[in-house]
Amino acid sequence: MLKSYYEILNISPNASKSEIKKQYKKLAKMYHPDINSSLEAEIRFKEINKAIEVLLDDEKRKNYDALRENSKTTYKEPYQTQKEKHNPIHGEDITVNVKIDFQEAILGTYRVVNINHSTLCPKCQGQKFANGLKCPVCDGLGEITQNRKITVKIPPSIKNHSKLRLKGEGHEGKYGGKNGNLYVIVEVEKSSDDLTINNGTVYYNKYISPYTAILGGDVKVATLWGEATIKIPPLTKSFQSFKLMDVGVLNEKTNKKGEEIVKIIIQIPSDLTDEEYRLYEKLQEINLKKKNAGII
Repeated sequence: MLKSYYEILNISPNASKSEIKKQYKKLAKMYHPDINSSLEAEIRFKEINKAIEVLLDDEKRKNYDALRENSKTTYKEPYQTQKEKHNPIHGEDITVNVKIDFQEAILGTYRVVNINHSTLCPKCQGQKFANGLKCPVCDGLGEITQNRKITVKIPPSIKNHSKLRLKGEGHEGKYGGKNGNLYVIVEVEKSSDDLTINNGTVYYNKYISPYTAILGGDVKVATLWGEATIKIPPLTKSFQSFKLMDVGVLNEKTNKKGEEIVKIIIQIPSDLTDEEYRLYEKLQEINLKKKNAGII
């Protein structure tokens, strides 16, 4: 038996325009294509819009009510609806996006996501009416929406835009149908530490001053596991590389960390004090004397 426009909107035949508009906004939040991409939602949204088109137009509504009264095909009014048998309906899927940084993508991490999760109304059990009246708990929708927090485990070495599936964590199924799934799309942000990975080896560029390159010293470098300190020997050349063990990508099979290659790049100061400039001039004079003396 076909539903009346009043049944489609879950309202009384005596509902005012403001009540109709309020109910439309509520239903649109559930079935609008931008929110719910299922075929069932598409069909429901078309039905809802058709009902609104008629019931918000005084002349169309008047003619519709007259036809409904005179029609031999009677409609069950919302407040007289009895329980009917339904086929199982699969719950809708939910999709959320999370952002993680480069290091988290390599090492794995966790994220807590907030989702609006629809469940069957505990009072009317999805029938929309209780004791012959519109259910006061779900307001005649047959379901209620609750906010849930779900902890999502993000595995190591995940790639940008990967999609994780959490089975059964979507919207609740109806009439015995299975729950939908929760899909988590992972967006990996670029590293700001010049860390890159190639064939399981981590590479990092470390910029040092000319003083450190000449005199040597301890410098801090970034790794996937936090900062580490390496010793730069005196007279280190630009683009010289150093290998760090046990600070690279974790091998889940062997439970051992790989290596990191640190490439040294000598960075010329962008500004010098007068004293520093004079010292460089003095070094240049010493260097020229050494050349003239045949020392270098």
